[in-house]
Amino acid sequence: MLLQMPRVTLLFIPFGYCIMASGNGRLEYTVTVVFLFSGNTNKRVFVAALLLYGISGISGFFLTSLSLILITRFILGISVAALTTSATALIGDYAHESKLATSMGRQSLFMAFGNVLFVSLSGVLADFNWRWPFLIYAISLLILPTAIWLITETRTTRSPDGGTSQVETTKEPMPKARTAFVCIIAFVNMVVYFMVPVYLPFYVQSFSDGNSMKSGGLLAVVGLSWGIVSSQYHRLRNSLSFERITMLALSLVVTAYVLLSLATGYYVMILALVMIGLGLGTILPNLNAWLLSVVPVALKGRAIGTMALFSFMGQFFSPMITEPLTKAVGISRSYLLTGMLLVPLVVASGLYELQQRRLRAGEFERSKAHVGQ
Repeated sequence: MLLQMPRVTLLFIPFGYCIMASGNGRLEYTVTVVFLFSGNTNKRVFVAALLLYGISGISGFFLTSLSLILITRFILGISVAALTTSATALIGDYAHESKLATSMGRQSLFMAFGNVLFVSLSGVLADFNWRWPFLIYAISLLILPTAIWLITETRTTRSPDGGTSQVETTKEPMPKARTAFVCIIAFVNMVVYFMVPVYLPFYVQSFSDGNSMKSGGLLAVVGLSWGIVSSQYHRLRNSLSFERITMLALSLVVTAYVLLSLATGYYVMILALVMIGLGLGTILPNLNAWLLSVVPVALKGRAIGTMALFSFMGQFFSPMITEPLTKAVGISRSYLLTGMLLVPLVVASGLYELQQRRLRAGEFERSKAHVGQ
């Protein structure tokens, strides 16, 4: 299958377009992250992953063997999994709880615009020479000294007087139910979302004037709307609970996939892709902030590693789940049916919020009765 693909497509395995080599690399390492990630090694994991990312990424510029290129893509998947986990855990370390939503929104913003910028740049470079896109990975080596200098290994918690204190260990257990719920959402969200970058180019080709340039522009629409809404996530979080934001974001994506399945022209398709970007730009920082807000400080690395595992599993299994579906009913109906996978999660999020509201109301009544006594 890989040998039948265009050479340029092979170069972007780490960008997550559901190529098996990428999925295997990321998935295997993320399993290791879940069990071995230590809260005291966030900086070391991040720096080592950044170095590995640069070396394995740029190596494709020099290699001439397809087997070696695939091996370096596997190693690149390892570094991506490590960077995802350690970067989010470090942000959770540095951000005060009241600023966590802002920090997660900014992370998602930079991810979105980085995706748009570097994928677009890689396409331009590939027009000159198929090896040139590998040079983009050298950027990680350029920022490595700054990362070593600026990042500090800290595990801080806010004291009542506003100061900070070092936290070495915790006896608090992992909130398994909430962690599992967030991870399931991350998994299904990625299974559904990856239908867009994988099948949209073929969907556009079914139009009379469809071409690769239009496909690239439409995919950029997702990234732009993702980035814009991510920058405003903190405002949304100030007004709504994690559960309600999840319910609204997933509902938006479901509606978008219904529109995408009905699209017969570019206007409806652009509207659907904007909505997908808005939903994605809301759900990603929300899941990170939600998880970091409920897990103990010392378990943040493991919790984020677990969610990264489920996210990459979603990327890995997306083509396995959706390819038989597209062959059976076509791409447009597949968008509709795949979007319906999110409906149970919308309902579950609503029920979960209702349960949490009742629990908070019960706690309030008990505290009120205690004060009355």
